[in-house]
Amino acid sequence: MDFRRIEWIFLLIFVAIDIFLFVTFRQSGTIQMNNGGSQAGDSNSTIIKEMRSDQIRFNTPSAKSSDGYYISSSNNNDLEAKASGLVNQTTEYKDDILTSTFKTPVELAGSSAKAATAVLMKDPTQVSHGKDYVYSKNLSNSNQVVYVQRVTNGSIYSTMGEVRFTIQNGEITSYTQGYLSDVAPLREKTDTISEERALIWLYQYNEIPNGARIQWTKLAYTKLLSIKESSVYVPTWNVALKTNTTTGTYVRQVNAFTGAILKSSSTAKASTTGE
Repeated sequence: MDFRRIEWIFLLIFVAIDIFLFVTFRQSGTIQMNNGGSQAGDSNSTIIKEMRSDQIRFNTPSAKSSDGYYISSSNNNDLEAKASGLVNQTTEYKDDILTSTFKTPVELAGSSAKAATAVLMKDPTQVSHGKDYVYSKNLSNSNQVVYVQRVTNGSIYSTMGEVRFTIQNGEITSYTQGYLSDVAPLREKTDTISEERALIWLYQYNEIPNGARIQWTKLAYTKLLSIKESSVYVPTWNVALKTNTTTGTYVRQVNAFTGAILKSSSTAKASTTGE
């Protein structure tokens, strides 16, 4: 048996265990709902009130569940291979991320940073696979414009599937890019926890401090695990928080299948509010 096949077997076993835990969790939740759905709803409402009593500010979260897939992608050097076709740029490829610096910075010339970068995203001589990304207001700010990769049933909130343009003195000076290749679902679509449930779990695990402001929430894909040339991504609730003791906004993440709090080096960065 070749090493590549062994890697995939271990990857699938890991995902199968995660799915088993999720199904067990869902069945347990279903039993509880059948025995007292109104009690569960009342409990959630009580916790939401407690959060507001702790001066945590947020819009009323949705109690409706969504759905998503476990998805896989290939870790390859596609961006490195296409870098030679980019114009007016000096590039470096490291750890699956392309860093590109414009030899002559692109002037905004009265255009908004969003509009100017949108033009670059449509030009394959400026950004590879640009049509596969969509602008993210959540992750962008005055110094950085961010596009996230669109995939099956959602988008990627990870540096491995983002384009981040740097804006300095009215010019676009550089960008970094990660791109997921050969993205495919690993199994059928599955229900996720609700936005309300994600916020409650973060609160109960002391991940939302008193007095915090929840700037925005977003259900998107983040990396669950990586084995050499393959990675698995999972639907994740991304919750952006701002407190009086922190500079800017930071993101907390909840596995939308299992409810586990995620700690990841590829966590999406945030520094502004938005949709």
